[in-house]
Amino acid sequence: MVKLEGKIAFIAGGAGNVGEGIVRSFLKAGATVITTSRKQEKLDALRDRLGEITDNKFIPIVGSLGDIDSAEKLRDQILQKSDRLDAVVASIGGTWKDGVPMIQVSMEDWEKYILTNLTTHFVCARTFLPVLTKTKSSSYTFLGGSAAENTIPNYSLVAIPAAGQLMMAKVLMEEMKDSGVRINEVMINSLVNTRATKEAKPEWITADEIGDYVAWLASDEAHMVRSSVPYLQEQSR
Repeated sequence: MVKLEGKIAFIAGGAGNVGEGIVRSFLKAGATVITTSRKQEKLDALRDRLGEITDNKFIPIVGSLGDIDSAEKLRDQILQKSDRLDAVVASIGGTWKDGVPMIQVSMEDWEKYILTNLTTHFVCARTFLPVLTKTKSSSYTFLGGSAAENTIPNYSLVAIPAAGQLMMAKVLMEEMKDSGVRINEVMINSLVNTRATKEAKPEWITADEIGDYVAWLASDEAHMVRSSVPYLQEQSR
């Protein structure tokens, strides 16, 4: 089992469906886990679902990554509770259920998804990567999906931000290759079984399987893995 005892991790988006699996895996591996939501009730519900594994190592904070000022306030709150961060996971963004051709996309929806699925990644990286450079060995993991590289009709509001986020990760890998921070982007090339999935299929990857892999990436066992874009695929079960 992955060992993360003594590690302090910030899971951005930890109250989300995939993020919950990541939080659970980090806690099971022994890490102290900080996560945020704009709504206290989401954090309370997450704690209830996690149960006894939270112990005293689960630190929920109400906050936002929607803009630089809010993110820096959140960073300062985190550093008041912890003297450092060893790992950051950006499980940020959402899917688009009301797909239409791109020429029918409203400006309201365009601006919303560029903010939630791309700008928030920029804000998180800009705010927390400098914190990680102060730790001797640290990691920053982006979560992405196959829409970044595959042309999917009527899915522009996910695919276009995803492609931008992948390039963002690659630029940061190059710019920060000598910083001591291991930056990786995990590409989820599968639909995901989460607690919210209505019609789960056994071949789909689970949120906890994603969490276990991301936790391994943050561990000392993965010290050699940097500037990589690994793919998590559907499984034959």
